[in-house]
Amino acid sequence: MTTVDCWDLLTRKDDLAVGEPRPARVRAPRPGEIRVAVEKFGLTMNSVTYARLGDGHMPFFAAFPAPEGYGRVPVWAFVRVEESNHPGVAVGERYFGFVPISTHHVLPVEPTARGLLDTEPGRAFLPTWYRTFQRVAEPDALDDRRAVFRPIFPLSFHLADFLAGHAERGVKSVLVAGASSKSAIALADLLSRRTDLSVVGLTAPANLGFVGGLGFYDAVAAHDDLASVALAGPAVLVDFTGSHRRIRAAHERFAGELAAVTLVGYTHPESVQALPELADPEPEFFFAPGVEEETLAAEGEDAFFARYHAEEDRFLAATRSWLGVAPRRGPEAILAGFRALLAGPRPPADTEVFCPR
Repeated sequence: MTTVDCWDLLTRKDDLAVGEPRPARVRAPRPGEIRVAVEKFGLTMNSVTYARLGDGHMPFFAAFPAPEGYGRVPVWAFVRVEESNHPGVAVGERYFGFVPISTHHVLPVEPTARGLLDTEPGRAFLPTWYRTFQRVAEPDALDDRRAVFRPIFPLSFHLADFLAGHAERGVKSVLVAGASSKSAIALADLLSRRTDLSVVGLTAPANLGFVGGLGFYDAVAAHDDLASVALAGPAVLVDFTGSHRRIRAAHERFAGELAAVTLVGYTHPESVQALPELADPEPEFFFAPGVEEETLAAEGEDAFFARYHAEEDRFLAATRSWLGVAPRRGPEAILAGFRALLAGPRPPADTEVFCPR
């Protein structure tokens, strides 16, 4: 089918702020395939990271082919099966998975115990994390908030486990750079409930009041006011900004006090994907998909997901006290939201959920 209601959002690879929706021909699924309609998704700096990596060491643009010079930015979305040519998948089933910003998506699948596995050979380079579609329930009161946090809360959850392990080995505090990002806020919430670690947040001056008012951080300071920060050592620096300038500044300020430097995000416009050249301790990337695979193997799926979903539901309900969620609809709204994120992190007290149609 080809109508004005079916489109793909295309983004220029050489200028991510330039994009356009183009009418799409949505073909019928072949044997073993399904066609899903994209219901809703959140846009966060996570989405911007996928686009900035684009053709890099994790070439996300290769996952969903586009015309020459363009890319299709991936998002994590709720989708519903509109047509199925797979005997194990019924029309009307609802999933959460990794798709391009489009109204529809056709893909080959294999059912799993908890959902579906995307078996498209052209996406085999992606870790299983990105090719797994979770079976989900019908929308509830937390559905929009889940659309925002389901792609990023796993990172916070695994980081909290990682830092709890550091606490058991003697670490006393955590310094969080980029403390107003949603992943950082979720991490601080989890640490405040699960550990005795002192958690100090670094953020932009405009966000100091908001971040401090959350009640998850023991202290909050501006990124450029490191002189005022006191850490109980040994400490771990967790950086969500990707700014080498800021990472170096914290590394130098707390030389001798840092047990680890953990890099997890790229929220700042000047972020760089490469590791900064620092030593003692050397920075290391935290890759949540790999950590989750190891955790599942060690803990078992049932135990892990029971623990995870209990924490996610608790956290989502608690976000009502500090996060406003506004619904947006259509390609122009999506483009505007993506361009706003490219310009830098949005005000932390508000977010948006986008419906393609």
